[in-house]
Amino acid sequence: MSSVLKTFVVEDDSEQLATLKQIITNHIMINDFDMELTLATGQAQTLLDYVQSHESVEGLYFLDIEYPGQDLNGLSLATKIREADVNAKIVFVSTHSEMAFLTFERRIEPLDFIVKDLGQDTVKAKVETDIRVAYERYTKQGATSKAMFSYSKGGQLFNVPLEQVLFIETGTSRNKLVLHLLDRIVQYNGKISDETVAHPELFRVHKSFLVNPQMLVRIDKQHQLGYFENGETVDIAIRKMHDLVALIKQSDLSVTMD
Repeated sequence: MSSVLKTFVVEDDSEQLATLKQIITNHIMINDFDMELTLATGQAQTLLDYVQSHESVEGLYFLDIEYPGQDLNGLSLATKIREADVNAKIVFVSTHSEMAFLTFERRIEPLDFIVKDLGQDTVKAKVETDIRVAYERYTKQGATSKAMFSYSKGGQLFNVPLEQVLFIETGTSRNKLVLHLLDRIVQYNGKISDETVAHPELFRVHKSFLVNPQMLVRIDKQHQLGYFENGETVDIAIRKMHDLVALIKQSDLSVTMD
């Protein structure tokens, strides 16, 4: 998940587009939300092109129902957005209140449906409320989503929080790995080179060891050892020591070095 919630607007009426832009940017600035108005346009296809050309977009989208003269209407656009951004917060701002039921038929799951005819003050208040609700859900989603480590054993996939992983070492037999967790040790089939690629958050300190830098508590430079809170240690290759120390300093980790 990115640190900034991206916000998008598609409104083909230039005056209404300008009004929505002002409401959104002002509310973000006043509340100091980690949000940005990424794209505001009158063309539905422009937004779709953006979403489909950027990976892992998580956004708040303000859409109309109809875009006369365009290939995409708001419902089709929302459906395609939902396919690309499963966590999309979609708000319809439209005069077509009679079309609201179609958003349920198509399983778009909108955050809100704002009727323009309610008046500018009411529309403004509802847009601001939707921004706050979307931002609150976005931040809670980020707080509850944990980085996970996955491994396969006996044909079954297991997931453990990355914060429980200390290190991985090569086993005594070919293509065997030993996963050291906070509360247990697990053996499974695999190659340490593959795990290095699959889990860039881990660091290869030695041909036989892949560590979670977040879990290190001490580095002994003289004896080239890394220590964990439970007393376990790993060897650190001379050529890897400099990069590991640099990573620890860059990440501002609480690791004692001697």
